Amino acid sequence: MVYGGKPSRGCRTCRARRIKCDEGKPTCKRCEKSRRECGGYRPEFEIVHRDQTNSTLRRLRKTADLQHQPSASSSPFIFIQEDPQPWRRKESSSSPSPEAALTVPLAHRVSCYFASNFILLPLGSAPHGFMEYLVPLLEAEPPNSALRYAFNACAFALLGNRARADRVNLAQLSLKEHTLALAYTHRALGQPAVASNDSTLAAVLMLCLYESITAIKESRMLAWRSHIDGAVHIIKTRGRDEMCRTRLGSLLFTAVSRVLSSGVPLPFGTEWWMSGGDTESIFAACQRFALGYSEFRAEANRLLANASRTPECIANISRLAERIQALDYDIANWLVSVPARYRFTTVCWVSKDELGLSDGVGYDEVQVFPGRVDRYPDFVSAMAWNLGRVSRLILASLTIRLTAWLCSPADYRTTPEYEIASRVCEGVISEVIASAPYQLGWHPDGKLLGHSGLSGFACGEENSHKALPALFLIWSLTCVKNHDMSTDEQRAWVKGRLKFIADEVGLRYATIVNEVNPVIYHSPATSTDRI
Repeated sequence: MVYGGKPSRGCRTCRARRIKCDEGKPTCKRCEKSRRECGGYRPEFEIVHRDQTNSTLRRLRKTADLQHQPSASSSPFIFIQEDPQPWRRKESSSSPSPEAALTVPLAHRVSCYFASNFILLPLGSAPHGFMEYLVPLLEAEPPNSALRYAFNACAFALLGNRARADRVNLAQLSLKEHTLALAYTHRALGQPAVASNDSTLAAVLMLCLYESITAIKESRMLAWRSHIDGAVHIIKTRGRDEMCRTRLGSLLFTAVSRVLSSGVPLPFGTEWWMSGGDTESIFAACQRFALGYSEFRAEANRLLANASRTPECIANISRLAERIQALDYDIANWLVSVPARYRFTTVCWVSKDELGLSDGVGYDEVQVFPGRVDRYPDFVSAMAWNLGRVSRLILASLTIRLTAWLCSPADYRTTPEYEIASRVCEGVISEVIASAPYQLGWHPDGKLLGHSGLSGFACGEENSHKALPALFLIWSLTCVKNHDMSTDEQRAWVKGRLKFIADEVGLRYATIVNEVNPVIYHSPATSTDRI
């Protein structure tokens, strides 16, 4: 039982006739014109939650066969214990309960809803999954464990951000489970036998995800950083080789390194992280680039903080600029040589007139930005492309920043380095924007997005907007929103998409980054620090 995108809200008569309903109230105008009795409309809660159990089982069995693993159990994602009595509000005679019409328990719905948004299973030999380690770990965990409580907290929070149910306070449930998850995780970290095992590390990663889903206030993101530090500490305690000795450990190691590629200061260095876990996939290649720019940005901040016009300092900054340009060259070459199975295609071009836009007005309300719209083989491929693009965007900003210092007091905007970096930034920003509609579930003809056989979500339908690609898209859109070379129209459109991610997808962290409105300086001395 999961959220399946934007199901038909037409009247029962039009749905039975398989025609488009005008959704007129109190009765459909199409039925009136054809002199048919309008069957009325389904309740909103019934529309949003539909049983997808059979499709879930079919997908899991297909995945298990492809991976030569035992077939899935008959209830693969029923991880939350069903005990609704303490959670209910008092009976209300004026508000009917949806439970009479729904036969699937809340625990089933919440578990499957999370799986349909975050657990991405590889459907072939390519390692195109995300969070697939949760399935075996949760099945082996007892009810009262840190990982189960953390999973419950995330699942209730995600569904609670999207839907409301009579007599069930999902936000209160989420907070309760989160409190228990913190307590049990703290207890586990104090026991040497379990402090660094797979389930404890997975619980810490789930607590990190919880902060992105809820994002109650900006100060909560300090907790997000502390959870990442805790995950890195567990990796350090166990050691990279020991972590990667098993398949589950390797998946968890990769999951931690992917969190680090989101702009967090890098411990141990790029090569250390890229020598374990996933080293072969399309995402691994872009992740190496992202970890590289993190190191360069930290080095640039250190050099420029105490820079002086000495020959040694000038030489150090010049060498760093050359290394940055070399990495950007490597990324550009990689992007043009991506294998055909991972490449995107342009599905349409959209004009301002088609969208009903005027100059600078209405951009925050439309799903696509004027220009091209691209489609990708699957979400992992799209995320990898954008990770490479954002790496180029930040490297270009670093280049401008270093060039401005080196050529001072001359105008850095007259240098060839600035001209090249400007073209790179403008192109990257357009490409990120062209990728966003696909990752947020939009298609020009409204058909199912489907997938190419590389990956598929563990539950639900493939045509709805999903939380996982939206989570990764937040970082790319934030970089575009805060970049000097984004136009006002691009910035307005990105802010609208971040609002969509917060309100419709249910990732409230997008609200925090969207509400930060930095002053747009046309000076490279500050632009890189903001992205």
